[in-house]
Amino acid sequence: MTTARMRSRRGVAMLAALWLVVGITVVALEFTLVGRERREFGLAAADRARASAAALGAFAVTRARLEAALRAGPQNTSGAVGGIRSADPWLGVDSIFSGSTMVDSMVVTVEAIDLGTKLNINQLSETDLRTLFTNLLGDFVRADAMAQAIADWRDQDDIPRVKGGEREEYIKADLLRLPTNQGFRDIEELLDVKGVTPEVYDVVSPFLTTLGAAQINLNSAPVPVLRVLPGMTDEIIARILSIRSRGGRINSVAEVMPQQRAGVGRDVQVAMAAQNQRAQQAIATRAGVLTTQLQLTLLVQASPAAKPVRLRVMIQRSNENGQPAADVTAEEWR
Repeated sequence: MTTARMRSRRGVAMLAALWLVVGITVVALEFTLVGRERREFGLAAADRARASAAALGAFAVTRARLEAALRAGPQNTSGAVGGIRSADPWLGVDSIFSGSTMVDSMVVTVEAIDLGTKLNINQLSETDLRTLFTNLLGDFVRADAMAQAIADWRDQDDIPRVKGGEREEYIKADLLRLPTNQGFRDIEELLDVKGVTPEVYDVVSPFLTTLGAAQINLNSAPVPVLRVLPGMTDEIIARILSIRSRGGRINSVAEVMPQQRAGVGRDVQVAMAAQNQRAQQAIATRAGVLTTQLQLTLLVQASPAAKPVRLRVMIQRSNENGQPAADVTAEEWR
């Protein structure tokens, strides 16, 4: 009995020891997993901090270059390009100030965009949207439906337009997102709007933005953007493109207005002059001849495994104490 009892006690002790080992192993494994998660979180935070610092460094350099270009004044007026750039140092920012730069062994990609070449989708009227989409898609019916759907997406009421749609229409159509009843934060949100397919998005998105209130730049805006301007005609667009193709610079809206035609009566001339004056005034309310607002997008990845960091900044051309400057008017991190 004594031997059996001793063996039983040894078995219980061995079993208890095994459970203790298992318990210790589980606890150790849990600590290991928690430690690994914290380490990964710490590395990710460190990578983001490094990437953010690199983006800020690249932005500071780019902003300094933009201000230096403004303050340099007319440096080179030789040739057509020199003359144009001396009058507007920010003209063609996409090619002059875009590119890649190294900051602390990290590559920072900088993209500069003249906001005068795009349309702010949050500021376009339903008529503007219809005009833009009709010219881009060549389909008035489809363009009309998209314009109404976008207007419904932005407005604060829940009353759908005839061809638009509010929350109820989106729910019935099993669409993933419902109208926000506010402006778009990113152009990519257009893909959530009823009727906007990826194919349509690829066509219209290059001409749209969600930043700024820049006047349309007659010296750089593409034709689809120019056509949205009130009072714009094919004849005026032809004059704009003719000046550009010769390497010239448009110095005022008046330069692109149609000329008086010879061989017509005085009454006709007076009527044409009045029409041109109205068109010129309408265009001048939304168009200019200088690059005044820019969007800078800086993208950097601290390591191959790190999540990229994006800094988007809007720059406004201004004048401080008699010196031209590049002011930051909006900033967004992602």
